[in-house]
Amino acid sequence: MHMEKHDNRQAKGRLVARLVRWLRASGRAQSMVELAFVLPVVLTVMVIGVQFAIIGAASLALGQVNYQGARYAAINGTATASAIKTYMLSVASPTISANSGAYLTSTVSPAPPCTFGTSVTVSLSYDAAHLLALSNPFLGITFPTTLTSTESAFCEGSTN
Repeated sequence: MHMEKHDNRQAKGRLVARLVRWLRASGRAQSMVELAFVLPVVLTVMVIGVQFAIIGAASLALGQVNYQGARYAAINGTATASAIKTYMLSVASPTISANSGAYLTSTVSPAPPCTFGTSVTVSLSYDAAHLLALSNPFLGITFPTTLTSTESAFCEGSTN
């Protein structure tokens, strides 16, 4: 009788141990299933975020180079639109100056010469389509492919 109680306790102990192992294993399996559901969503959001970050960096770089171009045009009153663009490409980030500035279009208004006290406006348009790694639109999200920037400065240089 004493031996039977001992055997029953051992059997119950083994049963509880198996149950605990099963519960732990099913918890891991549940975690794997949850990960399988969540991972594609997280990766998709992350890839979209990276794409927007690339476009945002190009937009910031365009604004910076536009400021430099307007400043150059204001100081060098006789500079031609071509000279202003050449200067902008020389100081631009590699994103903007890529392919010798083929993606960048610039206009200067009014046309040089720039007289002291008036303002000069430099407008840029940048074709960012080559920066897209994802299809456009992607899952209903449309990425901008044309970035624009306009900057004005008062002319300081002489036209002599």
